[in-house]
Amino acid sequence: MKRKVMRNWFIALFILGIVIGFLIPFHLKDLAKKVQGPSLTAEVFDIPKRLGQLDQENEFFKYAFLAAAETGGVALIRLDDKIPLHAHPKENHFVYLVKGHVKGTVNGQQVEAWQGQLIAIPAGAQHSIERTGDSPVEMMVFSTPNYMPNDTQWIGNKEVQ
Repeated sequence: MKRKVMRNWFIALFILGIVIGFLIPFHLKDLAKKVQGPSLTAEVFDIPKRLGQLDQENEFFKYAFLAAAETGGVALIRLDDKIPLHAHPKENHFVYLVKGHVKGTVNGQQVEAWQGQLIAIPAGAQHSIERTGDSPVEMMVFSTPNYMPNDTQWIGNKEVQ
């Protein structure tokens, strides 16, 4: 190639490199925000009112997610019966009983808790929980990192536990 053509190609690639180099950091920041998920916003929650408005349910309990961030989340749960033996491989759970009385197991250890008490459940620990008494159990579950329902590992037959 002639020297003039090579010089023009070099100048064009140099300018293109500067433009791309300038744009990439902004795209990486946007990509990092998308990967992290939504950021936490400041908010005050009326827990008794919100417990009366649980908008999701599965075969064992009704629930609502209050707040979530990459590092953790909070959910409200109303338990009418029991949750069979299961584990969450990645999440630590802190279960605060707002109302009611429960018994269950955490890693084979029998646990019992009443209103105002907290149960700590480490990531990967097999656990179950069952309502005792006549009234439903209302609880707040704090998860670190944020709870992912699809990661729940059920142990044995859910009906038998």
